[in-house]
Amino acid sequence: MIDIEVADPSQVADARRRAVAACASLGEHALPDGALALAATELATNLLKHGGGGRLLVAAGGGGVDLVAIDRGHGMANVDACLADGYSTAGTPGNGLGAVRRLAQTFEVASWPGRGAAVYARIGAPADAALPAAVAVPKPGEEVSGDGWSVQRDADGMTLLVVDGLGHGTEAALAANAAVEQFGRSTGAGPAEMLSALHLAMRPTRGGAVAVARVEWRTSMVAFAGLGNIAGALASGDGQLRRMVSHNGTAGHVARKIQAFDYPCGDGLLIMHSDGIATSWSLGAYPGLAHAHPMLVAAVLYRDWARGRDDATVVVARTGRP
Repeated sequence: MIDIEVADPSQVADARRRAVAACASLGEHALPDGALALAATELATNLLKHGGGGRLLVAAGGGGVDLVAIDRGHGMANVDACLADGYSTAGTPGNGLGAVRRLAQTFEVASWPGRGAAVYARIGAPADAALPAAVAVPKPGEEVSGDGWSVQRDADGMTLLVVDGLGHGTEAALAANAAVEQFGRSTGAGPAEMLSALHLAMRPTRGGAVAVARVEWRTSMVAFAGLGNIAGALASGDGQLRRMVSHNGTAGHVARKIQAFDYPCGDGLLIMHSDGIATSWSLGAYPGLAHAHPMLVAAVLYRDWARGRDDATVVVARTGRP
């Protein structure tokens, strides 16, 4: 995922160019440049005019491009009114967000007066609501991220992996990639068994923190196994949290105990993140966010809780059966 600062009018064009470049990475599934360029331009312009500046997150995959605009401005007192053509609080024609909504196959907004806004638009194929959403950004100044994540889904549930390679940069990325590759080979294994395999696969690397979570839809349970400081939490519809337990250790090097813990989950959210995100967040501070699209949950947590000195990854999934 690309994180683009938009604090000056000159950066609107950069945001547009980089969003179109992300689209080009889709190859044969590339989208028409016009729709994506217009959406990126409108979102970046909106950040300047209404948010006092902010950031545009861009990621390509699954036949579409995700655009997420985040700011800490005044927010929207009435989201529906702000989406209506002709409505503006900045003396503009007021067509920006409405235009983006018409261009997008998935579109959603989260905002709170005085606490900024997050706007999610997916251009191309619509987002699969049954799959997790993630914000995954390298440490500022790095070209690659030392974090990684992946998901496996089957008829009975899904299994999530989040890994944070020790340190950052290329060597950390090699450690994370080793975990992601082994995760792909461990189909059908439980979290503890899978974590043991990841520990062995990461031995030739510098190692890192790893967590695996398995959501079982039939029993409404989550099994969670972790080594190191990958955070895991379950959030109910009203934002109440239950944080999950990992054992101390470094996958690939030190694993005194590998164990999975079981938690009832109901129909809520599973949230996992690397230590590039502070752990003191609470969804109760964002009324209604627990019911928003998982991408918005991930984006708001990244916006407000990223430490800014490390790779940062937030993965959010719904725990209810699709």
